[in-house]
Amino acid sequence: MNELGDERLRTRTGEFSFDKENRIIRFETHEGAVQTLADAKENVAALKRFSKGTPYAFLCDITRCKVTDLDARNHYGADEGRQAYRAMALVGGRPVGRMIGNVFLTVYGNRDRPIRLFAEERDAIQWLKGFTD
Repeated sequence: MNELGDERLRTRTGEFSFDKENRIIRFETHEGAVQTLADAKENVAALKRFSKGTPYAFLCDITRCKVTDLDARNHYGADEGRQAYRAMALVGGRPVGRMIGNVFLTVYGNRDRPIRLFAEERDAIQWLKGFTD
């Protein structure tokens, strides 16, 4: 597996970073982010570029996200989006974030890449550790 460094990668709706201690990639949405299909395409491409093409365990913090539209959710759940990670933990503490996460899980949760929704980051990290090298 490629070793990632301390770099960060910003997109219009959030920022990617590598958590060296837990060996996971993180994506934190910006406050009030509204994600469209164009944003989803940008974020999937950015994740692939950030990970240097190697699927990692992926923590996606949607706590501060305002909306992820249907086309964006469909793109994230399509093969191209799912191939960018090994397993994904969605962290959504606010009701809106948890609603977005629950909709995503309902549609895409039974796929070949495990996805779970968590209220607490520490629980998400603990689960993701089962998918790291």
